[in-house]
Amino acid sequence: MHPNLVDHLRAFCAIADGGSLTAAARDLRRPISSVSYSLAQLESQCGFPLLGRGTNRAELTERGRVLLAEARSVVERARSFTTHAESLEKGEETRLRVLVDVLFPRADLNDALRAFSADHPHARFQFFNSSLATLWDDLRGGGIDFALTLAAAIPSDIAARHLGTETLGPVCAAHHRLAALPQPLAMRAFDRERQIYYVGSPQIDMERVGRLFSTDVWTVNDVESIKSMVAAGLGWCFSASRTFEPEIARGEVVRLTCEDMQFHPVRTVVVAWPAHRRPGPLGRQMVQALADQFGQGAADVRPEAR
Repeated sequence: MHPNLVDHLRAFCAIADGGSLTAAARDLRRPISSVSYSLAQLESQCGFPLLGRGTNRAELTERGRVLLAEARSVVERARSFTTHAESLEKGEETRLRVLVDVLFPRADLNDALRAFSADHPHARFQFFNSSLATLWDDLRGGGIDFALTLAAAIPSDIAARHLGTETLGPVCAAHHRLAALPQPLAMRAFDRERQIYYVGSPQIDMERVGRLFSTDVWTVNDVESIKSMVAAGLGWCFSASRTFEPEIARGEVVRLTCEDMQFHPVRTVVVAWPAHRRPGPLGRQMVQALADQFGQGAADVRPEAR
């Protein structure tokens, strides 16, 4: 393999994009002679011409067109390699492992990830669904960079950044018996109806005990399955304000109100990590991306008040 193959391929792609050696030289900020040399070397290595001669505009030969997509792929992989190497040289981590509370606002998370990945295309994420029954212990155990959760209180050994607040509430299918009753409902109305409840592990019988209000409980370890069951009228569940937003907009699911404010608790939305193990440079940038998305601006990362 020629030692300057990537440079030659980059010149080849620039010629194809610009339509001429002059345009390619301008785009690459290289002399025309250098671009011409790269093309000649690449054609010599291939054993056949990649560019048609004798026209004002550079046009690829049939074989050149066949190889162009592969050339672009090599150039892009080389660019990714360089970016990755630069981040490692700066001491940045390249993988982030994140615990996500099943009630965390996913639309805001996705918007923050979209903005973050545009600036950090080399970053790799691993996401793990969780809930407060295991989240703090999993975070303390190591191997997780930070957690995204809705919390009533932050443990003393956990540092966190406040992102906002979220109000929880009960929801059910539009054709469910609870939806037909006058609102607000008495607390006893929920006791007679099945509650669909998130449990993340077979080793755990019940989670978030403070939000169990029915004698008939089905547990599920997948948020989308819970949404499907609720929409099908199999039971009611607690939900963050935007979890069922599409279903509510379509009229498939309705929000319920209750006389007892235990059914409408306000929770703090936070990104949290062990106080003794601050996220690395890449993790801190992701924390800031979340803060920007939630409208917290450029506030310093700090422990929450206990």
